[in-house]
Amino acid sequence: MRIDVRTTAPLKTDTPCLVLPLWQDAKLDGAAARLNKSLNGLVAEVMTQDGFKAAAGDTRVLYTNGQAGAPGQAAASRVILLGLGKRDKVSATTLRKAAARAARGVRAIQRSSFALAVPSFEGITAAEAGAALVEGTVLGLHLFHDFKTDSESKSQTEITAVTLLTESAGADELRRGVEHGQLVAEANLRARLVVNTPSNKKSPQFLAEQAQQIAEENGLRCEVWDENKIRDEGMGALFAVGMGSDNPPRFIVLEYTPRGKANDAPLCLVGKGITFDTGGYSIKPSTGMEDMKGDMGGAAVVLGAMSAIGRLQPARRVLGIIASAENMINGHAQRPGDIVTARNGKTIEVLNTDAEGRLVLADALSYASEQKPAAIVDFATLTGAIGIALGQEAAGLFSNDADLAKKVWAAGEASGERVWELPMWDEYKEHVKGTVSDVKNIGKERRAGSIAGAVFLEYFVGDGIPWAHVDIASVAFTREEHPLTARGATGFGVGLALELLRNG
Repeated sequence: MRIDVRTTAPLKTDTPCLVLPLWQDAKLDGAAARLNKSLNGLVAEVMTQDGFKAAAGDTRVLYTNGQAGAPGQAAASRVILLGLGKRDKVSATTLRKAAARAARGVRAIQRSSFALAVPSFEGITAAEAGAALVEGTVLGLHLFHDFKTDSESKSQTEITAVTLLTESAGADELRRGVEHGQLVAEANLRARLVVNTPSNKKSPQFLAEQAQQIAEENGLRCEVWDENKIRDEGMGALFAVGMGSDNPPRFIVLEYTPRGKANDAPLCLVGKGITFDTGGYSIKPSTGMEDMKGDMGGAAVVLGAMSAIGRLQPARRVLGIIASAENMINGHAQRPGDIVTARNGKTIEVLNTDAEGRLVLADALSYASEQKPAAIVDFATLTGAIGIALGQEAAGLFSNDADLAKKVWAAGEASGERVWELPMWDEYKEHVKGTVSDVKNIGKERRAGSIAGAVFLEYFVGDGIPWAHVDIASVAFTREEHPLTARGATGFGVGLALELLRNG
């Protein structure tokens, strides 16, 4: 999709469809007032009598005669009124969702391009607005139809060009925002692709190949350990999870190092990469198991973020670390009651083979700690319990460091990928303390499940290392349509990670 910025007046712009934002409970001004006058008060009538209140994300299509020569008339034959809500409540998140609804509206009336008039904002910069509008447009239009063959799906209108219109002096700043928004959106779509890919097409080796491709594209270092290297390196927890599959586990490291920063302490982004999860011998119910192709959502966050890092070019060294396995069942698969030894030497009693994500992360976090990092942030579809606590409105945040937690929270607010911090009090460590091993991989039944997962992971983080765990189990994949996501992968966490790299 081509996205341009122009300083042409909205009503004089030659476009198949003009998207015209309006504020709720505000007097019509600018292009909206001129259009209203030329249409004999139609815009005001729609707002006062037809139920269009310009609430955030509301849309309404107007049909004009498309005569550019008439004073005040729109050159576009279709105008979509787009509600932005109240002016003093606007945020980047508001703009993302509103832009997504507008773009879907354009597609519904079968136009392949459109122009959007960017209004002036209070409390949000032109760059932030440009980034949010682009992210919303690109992500809102995304559909995963890669495996569809029917003509109806293929014939759906594809929007190939978008023009953002500004009449202010901030065009250059808006362009900078557009460029960043495209970077974030493309990285998000890359993450969505690997999550949506079915597991018969996706294995730990597939993730390794994706990482190698990203490294080649961005000048990164990539290292991949096979199952033999994993075992020899003492990653007993990761190796045990992968024993039951014909697709062996992989341990993946991507490294970005700016010039002159080779000896700097890195920021480590760690991702859980379970490419399919049956639950092992603690087998899952059949209902919904098909969505377990998305249990590598944390790995997808790392891949998506690292795919953008060459263009983002942060001033800090970054390691992207992925522990990947399939949790399957055969004669070699681990059993409930097995005891495995993680890379840092701690022993783990596997009381539930369906709590496998924390096992692979145990070895990944141990490895990350050995790299003497400035901080570690892991992303994982770890617990169903987090959705019971927070729904799909936020991911769970757990941290041993207040300053890092604040940075992750701020990055979530800025990116629209919100997190909410839950406690990790010492009392919760009793939930996972082992009786015949150092720790066990589940806590107390039906109590603080997400917290138990987090405090388990903390046992594998080196002393004094700032660490944050982001549980994305309820937000990485959706069965419902949302403004920025159709059914399937959301890419949640990519925007947060990139914002953290840029400003954290």
